[in-house]
Amino acid sequence: MISIKKNFNLRSVKQNKHWLIISTLCVIGLGSCIKEDEFGLSSFKEIKVFELPGQAGVTNINKEELSILIPMSEGADLTSLVPTTIQISNLAEISPSKEEPQDFSDTALYTVTAEDGSTAIWSVNAVPALPNPQLPNSDFDLWYNVSDYQQPGESAENTIWGTANRAIAIAGDANTNPEDLGGGDFAARLTSVAAPLLVRMAAATLFTGKFTEGFPNPTDPRSNIDFGTPFNGRPEAFSVDYKYMPGLSYEDADGNALPGGDQCDIYVLLEFRDGGSVQRIGTGWFRSGAQEVDWINLEVEIKYGELTPSDPEFEYANIREGDSWGDPQATPTHITVVFSSSALGDFFTGAIGSELWINNFGLIY
Repeated sequence: MISIKKNFNLRSVKQNKHWLIISTLCVIGLGSCIKEDEFGLSSFKEIKVFELPGQAGVTNINKEELSILIPMSEGADLTSLVPTTIQISNLAEISPSKEEPQDFSDTALYTVTAEDGSTAIWSVNAVPALPNPQLPNSDFDLWYNVSDYQQPGESAENTIWGTANRAIAIAGDANTNPEDLGGGDFAARLTSVAAPLLVRMAAATLFTGKFTEGFPNPTDPRSNIDFGTPFNGRPEAFSVDYKYMPGLSYEDADGNALPGGDQCDIYVLLEFRDGGSVQRIGTGWFRSGAQEVDWINLEVEIKYGELTPSDPEFEYANIREGDSWGDPQATPTHITVVFSSSALGDFFTGAIGSELWINNFGLIY
């Protein structure tokens, strides 16, 4: 009877935690809608996301000037393009419609009409990307406020970087934060922490991409993340400054001690995406559990084509289920960059207290 009662109490606690998360997320979700749909007819008429097929970098949206700038690969045919993604304010309408092809060889104009009938005319310009492109804010000097934590980037609309902060901050403190190095130089500090609900630990992750719509699921870190950002360069390697301090107790998801120690993950994936198909073109991956108390400048080769058993990263850097290898000579459409304080954090395996600092990420051509 005692054993049954303990199991029942444990199950009740877990259920209560589960409902606490759902309740909290519902409040968050409702709050995000109230901003635009609070009372009466909405006057919001923003373009929040605008992407074109074959774009070579991240879209820059200027709310004040109602302008959108999209880098495109040199020589791209811009005369009749249907945008791949347009997201506008709730209850607003856009003209031309999302499905209509437009000539982007010159400025294209879009009119967004709010629910209250007011309008805003947005200008969209597609421009050739610079050769040997770099990723914006890859020195991690810019951070913006979200509630009681910060995210890397100029603003939520103009950033390519995402973190796990949104999920962990539901019932705890953010675990990816800026660290002021002085003189306007900032680094990102990633810390594996004890998870406040449902799971043992939460690794800190900084990545190119964003959270998708819907409630973040603390028990499945990848479920609400759309990794990657448009990109069409072919770098030979990447470099980054980093420090790493693995935590003291390396354990699995159930808290069982494991041999060895925690490791950080730093990697770049170059991909060709077509619809729902994701083909891996290039891989640059660094995984290490070595303690580095001073800043180290790391340079990692990007290997084009399939990894082979002779590659040190073969066991953990191969393609995921549902993806495939692409033509190693192809031009990528997307780049995924990931930094994690615990390499197996997806499986809630790692050491609480592991810390990874990163700064000055760059692509080498």
